[in-house]
Amino acid sequence: MQTTSCKDKRFTRCFWCFGPPKKTYKLLRPVVMINKTFLKGKYRRTLLTAIAIDPNNHIFLLIFSITDSKTTESWTYFLEMFGPNFHGYDTRFVVISYRNAKIINVVPKVFPFAIHTLCAYHISNNIKTTLESMRIAFRMAAEALTSIDFDKHMNIIQNTNPVGLQ
Repeated sequence: MQTTSCKDKRFTRCFWCFGPPKKTYKLLRPVVMINKTFLKGKYRRTLLTAIAIDPNNHIFLLIFSITDSKTTESWTYFLEMFGPNFHGYDTRFVVISYRNAKIINVVPKVFPFAIHTLCAYHISNNIKTTLESMRIAFRMAAEALTSIDFDKHMNIIQNTNPVGLQ
């Protein structure tokens, strides 16, 4: 655990990384999902998390950090702390996140060899509810296990009435 505070002795952030995730990380898939949520109540802060999936498709918490805000500096700190604990900065792996300009800018700077992609769930939620068939086709394409299935669902999306896309 590492904590940081500023000049006026006010809490700014802390970082946790437990021993077992570090020891078993090599057994997990090389895909890391990062996300944030807001803590409510007396201590209003932001919780940043990084998770991975084990071979049995179970969620495995790798690290988390509590910060005073979700700034670029907070995301940079979080990912820079993550790097030495799990990946070398030259290791190839995939980072999945929601669409956020701060994350999109920080990931390539901290992990130049990582592949950064956006979460299909969040993208599908941005599709207008009037286009429910397109939303279903998008989710089916995102979950397709073969290129044939993927192409079939992408053709449905491409053939959707362009008037409904406005």
